[in-house]
Amino acid sequence: MKKLIITADDYGMCESVNKAIEECVTAGVVLSTNVMVNMPCCNAAAQLKEKFPELSVGLHYNFTAGKPLSAPETVPSLVGKDGNFLSYNELRTALKNKTYDFDQVRTEMIAQYRRYVEICGEPDYWNTHQNVHVYPEIYALFRDVALELGIKKMRSHQRIYVPASNGKSDKSLIWTLTNPIKKRMLDRWQTGSAKLGVESPDGILVRMNEKDKLNLAYLFGNIGWKGNETAELIIHPATDTDCIYFGGITQGRVDEYKTFSDASVVETAKKSGIEIVNFVF
Repeated sequence: MKKLIITADDYGMCESVNKAIEECVTAGVVLSTNVMVNMPCCNAAAQLKEKFPELSVGLHYNFTAGKPLSAPETVPSLVGKDGNFLSYNELRTALKNKTYDFDQVRTEMIAQYRRYVEICGEPDYWNTHQNVHVYPEIYALFRDVALELGIKKMRSHQRIYVPASNGKSDKSLIWTLTNPIKKRMLDRWQTGSAKLGVESPDGILVRMNEKDKLNLAYLFGNIGWKGNETAELIIHPATDTDCIYFGGITQGRVDEYKTFSDASVVETAKKSGIEIVNFVF
């Protein structure tokens, strides 16, 4: 059977996210989550392993929401005038302008790692909120610091495609034109990381039409595996839309919660020859 990791990102962001993720885990659908340790409800993660022994729990490095764990004056290039992290777009601009201080990134990564260990023990893997590390100038920094900290597993951003059920991609023209270049870059990064001892799934599911995300019978039955064995499906469930950190994903979080908290998802996957697993591979 093929293996699918269904990972619920953003544990700790708020109570509605924590509740949704735990219900998805209870249903046996989600066996992987990750914790944002600078968020208001992160301490609840201390009980995750005890409540759910089969659950993989990772560190969700966060550099775009809320405040850093480091004193703002020690990481000035990472924050705005209000002491909050730069937004995603501001971070990208800072990288392009070379004003984003990598020593300060390292400082905050270590602070978030130490806080995670205080709450949960050693992380099973790592990734980043809004995938901020998936950028040429900063990818190696995140990977190398994580390896220094002893975290050898990370999300792979290599792409495993699911064709659009209606034959119509919803991807932009820019996405379509740049995708081959990005795919080669991601493949090269992952191959280089594997040589350094990094372990990852074979890739993440990329739906050519996002409307297929909750059409699970279609989704599971039309994954373009192409010789790959283990894929990761990323979700962001929440029980309601009450959180200030949700950004552009609001009702979609509730829809994902309703879908992935249903234990029948496991049987739907099995019918397509897929076993839902945790972050152990």
